[in-house]
Amino acid sequence: MKSKHTYVVLIDLPEALPFELPMIKTDPTNIGELNQKTEKSEKALFKFIEKLEKEFGEEFSFIGEDVIGEKFYKRFLFPKGGFLEVMYQTPAALIAHFIEKDRAENFSKSLKKIIDKTVDEDKVKMILKNLVEVNTEEEDSLTYDKWTKLTKIRSMTLE
Repeated sequence: MKSKHTYVVLIDLPEALPFELPMIKTDPTNIGELNQKTEKSEKALFKFIEKLEKEFGEEFSFIGEDVIGEKFYKRFLFPKGGFLEVMYQTPAALIAHFIEKDRAENFSKSLKKIIDKTVDEDKVKMILKNLVEVNTEEEDSLTYDKWTKLTKIRSMTLE
């Protein structure tokens, strides 16, 4: 059975969200640094989520985390239906899924307000807010494959 849903996507291309975890090569010599940066990133993510909860008017429930490949995911459940998935390793991405389009639109507005409150630079705020998209299931969504391609493109430009 196919059900329609609407989702909100933000990919942090300017790498300006406060919880973004930079890519770090994993080897035994930098495990401590990786753990410190991961812990700092997770704390910043949960602060960001708290602000988003207040703005959206719902208290989210943390439902778990995954590491798939090199990507770190955190997931949150909305009490009135839907869920949020956050990939917080560079480039960070937020994907919120809803059945009702108006809830997705409200979430999008809330997310843009939180960007205004948490990002300092005006130009970057504008870019991030313009990257927030509301889509339906018929449109292309952010898939693991697309995110992987973006990450590869990004790593090629840093070399």
